[in-house]
Amino acid sequence: MLMGPMPALEAAEIKHSASPAHAALRSLAPGAVRPEGWLRGYLEKQAQLCSQLPQISWPFTEAYWAGMEDADAWWPWEQAAYWIDGATRLGLVLQDESLMAQVRTRIDYTLTHAAPSGYLGPQYLEFSEDARGGGFQRWPHNVLFRGLAALGDAQPHPGGAHSRDIAEAMRKHYLTDKASYAGAGRNITNIEPILWCYEHTGDPRLLALAENTWQRFVKSAADQQNARPTPAGPFREYADLSPARVLADTPIECHGVTYAETMKQPALLYLYTGKDEYLKFADAAERRIFDHHMLIDGIPSTSEEYRATTSIDQHETCDIADHTWSWGYMLMATGDSIWADRVERACFNAAPGAVKNDWKALQYLSSPNQFLATLNSDHGLMRHGGRLMAYQPNPGQFTACCGGNVHRIFPNYVIRMWMKTNEGGLAAVLYGPSKVNTTAGPDNQQVEIVQTTNYPFDEQIQFKIQSSRAVSFPLSLRIPAWCDDPRLSVNGASAAASRTHNGFLVLHRKFNPGDVVTLTLPMKLAITHWPQNGIGIERGPLVYSLPIQANWTAIVEPGYSTAEFPSLEARPASAWNYGIAVDPAKLATEVEIKTRPLTQSEVDDPWGNPSTTLTVPARQIEGWQLQSNSENASQKFTPPFPDLSASKVSETIERVVLVPYGSTQLRVTVFPSLHS
Repeated sequence: MLMGPMPALEAAEIKHSASPAHAALRSLAPGAVRPEGWLRGYLEKQAQLCSQLPQISWPFTEAYWAGMEDADAWWPWEQAAYWIDGATRLGLVLQDESLMAQVRTRIDYTLTHAAPSGYLGPQYLEFSEDARGGGFQRWPHNVLFRGLAALGDAQPHPGGAHSRDIAEAMRKHYLTDKASYAGAGRNITNIEPILWCYEHTGDPRLLALAENTWQRFVKSAADQQNARPTPAGPFREYADLSPARVLADTPIECHGVTYAETMKQPALLYLYTGKDEYLKFADAAERRIFDHHMLIDGIPSTSEEYRATTSIDQHETCDIADHTWSWGYMLMATGDSIWADRVERACFNAAPGAVKNDWKALQYLSSPNQFLATLNSDHGLMRHGGRLMAYQPNPGQFTACCGGNVHRIFPNYVIRMWMKTNEGGLAAVLYGPSKVNTTAGPDNQQVEIVQTTNYPFDEQIQFKIQSSRAVSFPLSLRIPAWCDDPRLSVNGASAAASRTHNGFLVLHRKFNPGDVVTLTLPMKLAITHWPQNGIGIERGPLVYSLPIQANWTAIVEPGYSTAEFPSLEARPASAWNYGIAVDPAKLATEVEIKTRPLTQSEVDDPWGNPSTTLTVPARQIEGWQLQSNSENASQKFTPPFPDLSASKVSETIERVVLVPYGSTQLRVTVFPSLHS
């Protein structure tokens, strides 16, 4: 137990809130940004699956967080909580009343069935100890409480409990809970909702609880590292979170979600305390990811632990949600646009690349190179031959975490598209068709900014500013690191703006109603290099892949899929055994870029009908074929790169067409390089 017994708690004790005073950027409330254009259409397709999961698949079909108590594990509550949080955010950004009604059933039950002590949640979790020795299991609470926080912050508020009511209920929960948040496992992640509650109540005991918890956690992790330099079992990953491992910038030996969720906590503590040691720790922890584990699509190799970066290394879909969420906090703490670049890369490549474009199914594990995806084709190190690469409405027959967590990715992208700066300004940190309603300027004047664009499929972004009268504020526009020559105009005339050290153009101006700011981000080609002489091709924020035509087989698995939302197997129906014969020095002449304006139908479905393609020179590699199970020749897997010294490479140059990674299900993304 971290703290002594708390005195009786009364709402009247707290008279103020405590803002994250040291944030460089501040996120807006869910609902302040509304998706438009292709982004709204994509989210609406997602909402169809999200709203149907409670009728399709276990554990979402059960009353977890709504009266369920009969269970023998903590993880169904985690998985249901992922869905609750994602569905809440999706419902808020779409103003989807039907989806919100489903969410409120579980949220309202949790809030209205608090224990006499103030504890929120099922009795099973209240007294269930983590098998790894970390005390009572509280990781699922963090997952659920993020949904409570989103609902509490929502703009406009969708009715029911308000921010103050939710914060007060959470305050009582945390200040009377007997659980340890500093032990092994993910209990430490409760620092996130504890600090949200501190922000909304101002109760200093919550900040003390958060800091005390982190310091005890770090000490425990260091003790484990010192006691067992190469510990086994669950303590191995616990020791990997120690300062000695983090600050040494070593490869990570930890579960991907555990690491992503844990290592953002010091960044959160920095937002509220301004203590540099917290931010330095978080930055060092993130540097390990980018130094050792990144895949081409913007998410680290995590299946389930961090692994290598070959063409067939994989990541769990949960890691897309959890890493991008964590990088958003790093953006707020530092104000550095590189974190938004990283969120963008993952959301425009890894995320759509793990989901069927119609949002009928998703993968648990996805990979830059995946030449087939069946119920027994998983080529990963963890479960060779398992079902985790097949497309399913919910991979729940193994674990349903990704089936719930996937619904957080794009709503969180929308929620964080705009942020406030400390000078009373607004920052466009993520781009896409949308509309924001918020306040700006010294008088907190109400403004609406309509962002008209087909980005990332187009280079131009327009911002139309509407207000009841002229308003002065600095408008910050992110310039991605891949863009060398951004262009800016106001009402059609070229405009000057200051370029900051952290990747933004800042336009200081009195904006009149109807002013239009136009930002153009010219996209350039780039080649990236990968293990085993692999290469990838990118343009702007998008990674490009060779799409493999697929033969699809639909399978209904009662309790997990239906005829409308079936499990799906994909087998290759076109050639994929290509190496790329591009001379990096002649990239501009050897790669043909074809772009065209999106038609209206393509605006509704830009991933299914990509408007930009790259045509590249390639040669087939004979003998590079699907890998067979040595004990069952009919079972196939995506193979690693061939040994080119022992392979016959065709002398015929073919021109193959690449499309955005997110437009593919079966694909080649990292190619053997055939340029000598």
